Amino acid sequence: MKFNEWISSFFGIGQTTINLTQTQIAGKEQSLQIEMFAIACAIDLIANSISKCNFKTYNKGVEYKGDEFYLWNIEPNKNQNSSQFLQKLITNLLYDNECLVLDVNGQLIIADSFFQNEYAVVENSFINVVSGTMKFDKTFKMSDVMYFKLGNNNIRNLLSNVILGYNDLLNMSIGKYKRSGGRKGILDIDGTAMKDEKFQEKFATLMNKRFATYFEAENAVLPLEKGYTYNEQNGEGSKKSTSEIVDINTLTKEIFERVAQAFKIPPALLKGDISDVSSITDNLLTFGIDPLCDMISEEGNRKRFGKKAFLENTYLKVDSTSIKHIDLFSISEKFDKLLASGGYSIDELRVKAGDTPLNTDFSKQHYITKNYQKIETLGQETTTTTITK
Repeated sequence: MKFNEWISSFFGIGQTTINLTQTQIAGKEQSLQIEMFAIACAIDLIANSISKCNFKTYNKGVEYKGDEFYLWNIEPNKNQNSSQFLQKLITNLLYDNECLVLDVNGQLIIADSFFQNEYAVVENSFINVVSGTMKFDKTFKMSDVMYFKLGNNNIRNLLSNVILGYNDLLNMSIGKYKRSGGRKGILDIDGTAMKDEKFQEKFATLMNKRFATYFEAENAVLPLEKGYTYNEQNGEGSKKSTSEIVDINTLTKEIFERVAQAFKIPPALLKGDISDVSSITDNLLTFGIDPLCDMISEEGNRKRFGKKAFLENTYLKVDSTSIKHIDLFSISEKFDKLLASGGYSIDELRVKAGDTPLNTDFSKQHYITKNYQKIETLGQETTTTTITK
C-alpha cells in the first residue's frame, strides 16, 4: 500500500490523496506542454518558410500574372491573405497529417474538419465538411477539391509515442528538482489529539491550509494545537543542486531533437543555434520545405490546371528560392557569373534579389562572355599575324 493510501485509510480522509494526484497531473501537463511547444515551433518554422515562397504561373512556358497568380500570392479568399492561408494549410497538414482545400465561388477555403469516404476504383468523396462556423451540406468529390496528405502514418501520433518515455524521465527530473529544494519536517501527533471528534477536520485544515501558507511564506509562524509537535528537518537534502537543472535541460533538448528529426528540420535550427546557419538552412530547404512545395504544386496542377494544360507547359510552380535572405554585396560575384554565362537576364536576377525588374530591352536579354565556346570549335580558329618593316 502506498503512503498516501495508508494516510487516507488510517485517518479516513481523502483530501491528501487528491492533492497528490493533482501534483502528478500537473507534472504530466508540464511535460506535455514542452512536447507541444517543440511541435508548435517546428510547424511554425515550416509554415512561415513556405508562406514566403513565390507561386509562379506559366502559360505555354511563359511566366504570366493572372487570376491564379493573384489567388495564391495575394488573396486566396476574402478573410485571409496568402501568408495566413498558407500558414494554416501547412499547420493543418503537419498537425493532422492531412488538409482539405475547397474552391467556393473562386475562393480557396481550408476545411477545419471533414470525413473522407475511400473507395478502391471510383474517386473518393468528402462529407461533413466544416470551415469555421459553416457546415457544407453537400458531398465533395476528390476532383472538386485539393486534398493534401503526408503519408499513411500520422507523424504527430508516432512522435508522441516516442516522446512518451522522455516525458516520464522529465517528470522524474522535475520532481527531483522540487524535492531537492523543498522544506521537510516531522509532525508528531499524540493519542489525545487523535481522540478528538473533530480530528479529521482539524488535520485536513492543518495539512492543506496552515502548512501550505507556512511553507509558501518568507517569514511565518505556525500555531499548533495541543497534541501536535512539528520539527523542521534541515540538511543537505534541502539544498538545490545544478544536476537536476542539467537533467531537465538535457531531456528538453532531446525532445526538440526528436521533433526536429520527425519534421525533417536540422535540430540546431529548431533549437535556435546560430552557427553555420547557411548550410543548415539549405538542409531545411532540401528535406523539409521542397517536398511540401512539390506536393502543393502537384496537387494544384492536377486539380486546377489539368493534364492537357500541364502538357502544354501551362502550370503552377512553387518557388522556394525566395525563402533565404539575400545579401547583394555577398553574392555580387555569383550574380556576375550567372549573367556572364547566359543563364539569367538582368531582370531575372533582379527579381531573384527581391528587386523590381527594369522591363527594358537590354535588361531582358541574355549575355554570354567570349570565354564560353563549344568544345568542337576549340583549335579551329587561327590567327595570322603579319609583320611589316
